[in-house]
Amino acid sequence: MIQAEHDYVGRDFSVNLRGVNPSPADLTGIYSASILQSVTRNLAVGVEAMFQRPQPGLSDLGLQYYAKYTSPVFTKEQGWIATAMLQPQGMLHTTYWQKLSEKLEVAAELQVVNVPSRRDAIATLGAKWDLRMATFRAQLDSSGKVSALLEQRFAPSFAFLFSGEIDHFKVCFTSLSLCYFY
Repeated sequence: MIQAEHDYVGRDFSVNLRGVNPSPADLTGIYSASILQSVTRNLAVGVEAMFQRPQPGLSDLGLQYYAKYTSPVFTKEQGWIATAMLQPQGMLHTTYWQKLSEKLEVAAELQVVNVPSRRDAIATLGAKWDLRMATFRAQLDSSGKVSALLEQRFAPSFAFLFSGEIDHFKVCFTSLSLCYFY
């Protein structure tokens, strides 16, 4: 697998070009181009075009539209960001992130799929607490899945990671892991 990517960041816009497994001989691969343009100090909108050609004679072109709004007051201690992504084929993805304090962040996500063969939505809420020598993350979604992660740092090169996930609607207890890394 090979991926080539180039980003250009201007004063009030950014452009991204990407090719995944490009073949100059028959133009197979995945190619995408996107632009994100600031409309105001807090609002940016963009579009992405993706061209997929897995084999000669078979291709697909898809578009996605983006919007990002940042709170008027955005500092190290406070602020929020809301985003939306729309695919005309029938998918909407929205996010909201807010920093409540220097050590506490919360986020929400909503994904809606409305295509002829499938109609569903899933909402997720999450939080992250930074403690002096540890970080705790928790997440709950509308499908009944609850997950948490605790990372305790003992030294810059040694940490203890404890994570677990419970899916209330499928299986009572799906995973629990302890990890040491350095």
